[in-house]
Amino acid sequence: MATPYFPTFLFLLFLSCATLLLLVTVTPSPPPLSLPWQSPSCSIGQSWAIRLRPGPYYEEEGGERVAVQLDVVANRQAGLQSRGQIGQLQGHYLLCSKGGAAASVWGSGHGEVLAAHPDVLWHSQEKVLSRSKRSLAFNDPSYPKQWHLHNVHNKGMDINVTGVWEHNVTGQGVTVVVVDDGVEHTHQDIQSNYSPEGSYDLNSNDPDPMPHPDPHSDNHHGTRCAGEIAAVPNNSFCAVGVAYGSKVAGIRVLDGPLTDSLEAVAFNKHYQVNDIYSCSWGPEDDGSTVDGPHPLGKAALQHGVIAGRHGFGSIFVVASGNGGQYNDNCNYDGYANSIYTITIGAVDEKGKKPFYAEDCASMLAVTFSSGGNKLRSIVTSDWSMKKGTGCTETHTGTSATAPLAAGMVALMLQVRPCLTWRDVQHLIAFTATKVADTSADWRLNGAGFHHSHQHGFGLLNAWRLVNAAKVWESVPFLVSYQSPVITEEATIPPYPQELLRTWKVSASDLTQSGLKTLEHVAVTVTITHPRRGALEIVLVCPSGMTSVIGARRVIDRYPSTLVLPHWPKGLF
Repeated sequence: MATPYFPTFLFLLFLSCATLLLLVTVTPSPPPLSLPWQSPSCSIGQSWAIRLRPGPYYEEEGGERVAVQLDVVANRQAGLQSRGQIGQLQGHYLLCSKGGAAASVWGSGHGEVLAAHPDVLWHSQEKVLSRSKRSLAFNDPSYPKQWHLHNVHNKGMDINVTGVWEHNVTGQGVTVVVVDDGVEHTHQDIQSNYSPEGSYDLNSNDPDPMPHPDPHSDNHHGTRCAGEIAAVPNNSFCAVGVAYGSKVAGIRVLDGPLTDSLEAVAFNKHYQVNDIYSCSWGPEDDGSTVDGPHPLGKAALQHGVIAGRHGFGSIFVVASGNGGQYNDNCNYDGYANSIYTITIGAVDEKGKKPFYAEDCASMLAVTFSSGGNKLRSIVTSDWSMKKGTGCTETHTGTSATAPLAAGMVALMLQVRPCLTWRDVQHLIAFTATKVADTSADWRLNGAGFHHSHQHGFGLLNAWRLVNAAKVWESVPFLVSYQSPVITEEATIPPYPQELLRTWKVSASDLTQSGLKTLEHVAVTVTITHPRRGALEIVLVCPSGMTSVIGARRVIDRYPSTLVLPHWPKGLF
């Protein structure tokens, strides 16, 4: 009878296992220092980090080499105790003195003993390391009150800039010029960041833009705006600027009669030194004025974006206006509705539209300013003339928002100096965040962006702007298409009736222009009506997005011909 195969196989398997077990038994290798990681309880200077060569480790015992664990040897020979492997670093261990081990050879700090040990590849006595959190602390006394920079009471309601500063992005290498009533450049918050090369006094026709004290103490406006942008930190005075590493210049032009030619000179003054023009002014916000740059001013804005900043284009930042209480609308402000400008509106500390803020389709974005009586205003530098204190907590209106936006653009230009004026506009549209304001008429445009007449594309965010600028791919060269003029005689019906006119632009119409994507649309409307403020003009694009390019204004009762050039920046 044949020998069964299956029992023989089991016997061989058992024999193999026994052999393996025997091999493990007769050739022992000590386990690693297997104590779990514990927080060292030893005193400062009484612990050692070591790196060991791969085991096993031996010692002589009765004339034979016996494998042992190193923590046993350390304990017996030096009074040290293993704290186990250091994290996930194999071969690295922490040894700690215990009791009176300070008198032992290892514990006393004699590293030569460790250096001579055949199994120790590296050793280091533990020391306390000095490390600081990557956060900023300024000794400027009013910095804690600058809620728009770091809002500790209402999280998220600030421009999110402190993280940018921690990465040393402070506007270095960028110059912002404040076009206003002058800048007190000897002010201790401004002096070290002042750029005389970019400054000029067009009112007095000299290089010094120092404001002239007036009877009403009104000429502190430009100094306040300059402080928002570039107030020097850590000088134990007042506050901190949003781009405190940038240079700030001043062009004094608002303290005297302003002409079209003077304004044109201001927009292009030192435009190879000045990168950003901050303009916190415009026509009267009285709810009935229609005005803007005249022919020379318009030409200077266009020339600035073509030739300024060595061909990358001057950045013009303008305030949307403070006529909200008069039902004013920034579409009637020719500076705000120019395609060459960045129009900035305001939200208060709660993210709501303030009472003074104006609506318009030309609004590109918003940032923080004052609100109601119980809400905080903007803290910034102030002039020290006329018994001024050099610091204020009451800077308000969209006059405060344009400099903040200009400072944020300066942070962008530090990390990407080659951004064009149009790149900056695109980056704002891409990175602005939707404000949780239920009163806003948020609409989704054809490009997938939210836009409202109250907040533009949303709230400016310095962190998002700077990081997007680092990886931004520049937009193509600007091309344009001009459609034929539509002329007709038609009676405008009373509200709520509408007069609807449609025109189409086909793909074949755009062939010669090379236009492939739509960035801005410019509409020039000429209407004769007995009451200008009773008209509402709405532009509707194929996607269904609407842009109110001519809003009704109760105070505007002028019987005149309305010539409205308009660029709705948020339309498409």
